[in-house]
Amino acid sequence: MTLIIALIVIALVLFFLEIFLPGGILGILGFGCLLGASYLTYDSYGLVPGIAVLVGSLILSVAFFIIELKFLSSKGVGKFLRSEGSIKGGANTPAGDDSLVGQQGTALTTMAPSGRVRIGKQNYEASAQGGYVSRGAAIEVVRVESFKLIIKPLP
Repeated sequence: MTLIIALIVIALVLFFLEIFLPGGILGILGFGCLLGASYLTYDSYGLVPGIAVLVGSLILSVAFFIIELKFLSSKGVGKFLRSEGSIKGGANTPAGDDSLVGQQGTALTTMAPSGRVRIGKQNYEASAQGGYVSRGAAIEVVRVESFKLIIKPLP
């Protein structure tokens, strides 16, 4: 009898966890525990008690699920579990146009080979053509790629 009750409790815990870790696996395992409890009841006490445990535990599971949804609603604990914010995203903007080729500036970061450079009053993502440029070094734009500048250090 203890094993039967333990399987039903385990099933309820698995159903509860299924809300937080969706995917169906925990729900399937919980249903398997209910079937196991029903089989053990049938094996020990007969057909009618086995069916009664199955139906009763399914009803209990549905009731438990409804109570969870009410408890985890926006008025209850659920407001701490649900994000009400928004996610903002964006795409990289192009580094610039071909008019930057030949312009000179300074390396804002050590570039080995990528980093940030300043050309005029604007900062850009850049890659060093030679592989390494130290911070503060004078640089020149060699070409413009989609999202970064290709630069070389000035002698």
